[in-house]
Amino acid sequence: IPNPNLKPEKSKNFEFGARANFAALTLEASVFEGDFTNLIEDNRQISGNFTAANPTINQSVNINSATINGFEIKGNVQWGKFGAVSISTPFSYGEANGVDNRTGLPLDSIDPAKLTLGVRFESANWNLRLDATKHAAKNRADIGAVLATTPLQFTVPASTTFDLSGQWTIVKGTRLNASVVNLTNRKYWNWSEVRGIASNAVALDSYTQPGRKFNVSLVTDF
Repeated sequence: IPNPNLKPEKSKNFEFGARANFAALTLEASVFEGDFTNLIEDNRQISGNFTAANPTINQSVNINSATINGFEIKGNVQWGKFGAVSISTPFSYGEANGVDNRTGLPLDSIDPAKLTLGVRFESANWNLRLDATKHAAKNRADIGAVLATTPLQFTVPASTTFDLSGQWTIVKGTRLNASVVNLTNRKYWNWSEVRGIASNAVALDSYTQPGRKFNVSLVTDF
């Protein structure tokens, strides 16, 4: 439902980043911190229990004072060229923490940390890439006061998913892209999708992310 009393969000942010290039390694790192006044939190559950008789009602609300900080590291390692094929490993890791300054409790809108690690094979007219993504768990200690009142709030377990993608340049300006997302058909949840959902909810499985899927596209540049 709309919130006619919603106030504009204000913030003071600090971010510092650095880049480095070595013989076989490129690296980027950044740290950030933001102090927020009237932080807008979307889709907070304000009433209801996910039943037809008492449906859940969500609303965007203000948090009077909050602090969010975190860091991100990403880069690429070149392993060298083997014949006509070069091999590299792209990677990234990021995590954030948020606190409601009035209560000292965590912000429920902060997602758990995520790590990605891949291997990429590339030649003059094709490339193939396999990526693993590690989704960290959302622990009960990371849940704030609002969701702590939800009976048996579902805490997202850790999971690892794999994506396989490739590209083939058929002729100059025309390329075929194909990918298999969630290669192992892993069952997993994103924290942002289950905030306010109890672990014993009948419809818990309906909040899972898509299983194995295939994407194919043909791209031509004129």
